[in-house]
Amino acid sequence: MKKFRFSLLFVVALMFQMLVIPYHFSADELDTNAPTIDYLALGDSLTVGISPYNELGRSYADFLADGLYAKGDLKSFNKGFSYPGYKTTDVLSDIQQNVTKDILGIGSVEKTATLQQSIKDAELITISAGANDILPLLKQDQTTGKMIVDQMELVRTLQQIGANYKAIMVQISQLNPDAQVYVMGYYNPFPYMSEDLQPMLNQLLTTLNKTIATGLGGTQAILVPTGDAIAVDYKTYLPNPENIHLSEAGYKVIMEQFWTVIESSNAEVPEVIAPKPALFTDTAGHGLRVYIEQAATAGIVGGYADGTFKPNQNLKRVQATSIIVQALGLTTDEIAPFDDIVKYADKTKADINAAYKYGIIKGSNGKFKPNDTITRAQLALMIGRAYELKTGVPYKSFQAVPFSDVGSYNAETVNAISMLHELNIANGFEGKFMPNNPTTRAHAAKMFVHFISLSQSE
Repeated sequence: MKKFRFSLLFVVALMFQMLVIPYHFSADELDTNAPTIDYLALGDSLTVGISPYNELGRSYADFLADGLYAKGDLKSFNKGFSYPGYKTTDVLSDIQQNVTKDILGIGSVEKTATLQQSIKDAELITISAGANDILPLLKQDQTTGKMIVDQMELVRTLQQIGANYKAIMVQISQLNPDAQVYVMGYYNPFPYMSEDLQPMLNQLLTTLNKTIATGLGGTQAILVPTGDAIAVDYKTYLPNPENIHLSEAGYKVIMEQFWTVIESSNAEVPEVIAPKPALFTDTAGHGLRVYIEQAATAGIVGGYADGTFKPNQNLKRVQATSIIVQALGLTTDEIAPFDDIVKYADKTKADINAAYKYGIIKGSNGKFKPNDTITRAQLALMIGRAYELKTGVPYKSFQAVPFSDVGSYNAETVNAISMLHELNIANGFEGKFMPNNPTTRAHAAKMFVHFISLSQSE
């Protein structure tokens, strides 16, 4: 039983770095000094954290959660009820229908949650919704470049936004009158459009934010302005002229606006602690900085001579192999039949030999390809084999794999991916596992830190 427990924890430790949401804490990582704040983030792609290049990244909600965690006050965080493209109607409908969705966050042993209960449990709620109600109404004439807006439909939509927010807040107030609720005001998403269009866009933005504020009037919710903060340096915060989503720096600016309003409202939510100087010159704003610095301080993984860590550099197959072999304590006197590892150090070759001996790796055509980047699918497969090695039996999936992009993989890999999903270790995003995505040095640092914790508890 002890071996099974270690194996399952090891799987969790390794696979947290494979989550599509780039950075989350597990429940047992939380401060033990009685954290009290359950944080629920609702809304659109800005809550999800969509990047300027339509990739999944970290949102202002993630950075708010980081601040609460750093103070030891975060009990749980969930942004699983947010979704790209959501309108105010969607948020209201989800509450009224009491939808059940996967938890995307921290602090819960459950895989799913119902929205009404999540609202009841929350001390802090943030919402970003309204822009997607308006955006479909904006059409640019390709010949003249002028913006065309159906004014009657715009008025009707704005009225609906205000009514939806009133209804949303009625629902929240009935479920949890004590929750602190903060609603994001919007920024101009089209700063690169011609100057002659900017007055109209700014007027529309002002009207939208006033409509949201009106809808919140007389409720426990407070509007958080963001437009001016983003406009100050829109080329940094909105780096892709063809995309309305923020850079990580932009999401951090939004987070700062939330904290300013939270502090000024005298809510019982702790302020973010002042950040300590980063150990490396390129990790100050990185979501996995805490793990990078813990790993470096412990002497597990180091930086480079120029003072950098290169957190986004991809992890190699040989590096992942060594991590797993050392975590499992595997050794052997046998030699793996790979002709592309002869130039590696004896210790590295010993790790590869042990991984081959115990079936963690197999190679192909006499090659191990140690210097190749390890993908999510490859790491899933290695962890699936590690699971079988420690438990003595292969994991048996009890349902069809829910990801649409793994059909070309063999049965063993698909089963390993299913295992990660069913153990709530890797949930994917929008029905995809993204098996070809790489692993980075930052993720490896987190993996090492988890491994030390597991080794000490074993």
